[in-house]
Amino acid sequence: MWIQGEEYISSKRASELSGYAQDYVGQLARKGLITAQRVGGLWFVSMASLTEHKSHADTYVPQLPE
Repeated sequence: MWIQGEEYISSKRASELSGYAQDYVGQLARKGLITAQRVGGLWFVSMASLTEHKSHADTYVPQLPE
C-alpha cells in the first residue's frame, strides 16, 4: 500500500519479515517509534523504518545501575 509516496505493509507482514511479534510492531507504531499509519483499524508500517529501528535495537547494550 502506498500512502503519501511511501510504501507501507501490514503489521502482520512486517512481523513475519522482522521476527517481531505482531503486537510488538503495533506497540512500536502506537509509541511513534516507527513510521506507521492506522487504516481501517489496522496498522500499516514502513518496513524501512522498522528495519532501521531493529538495527538500533540490536546494538543496544543495557547499562547496569550503579
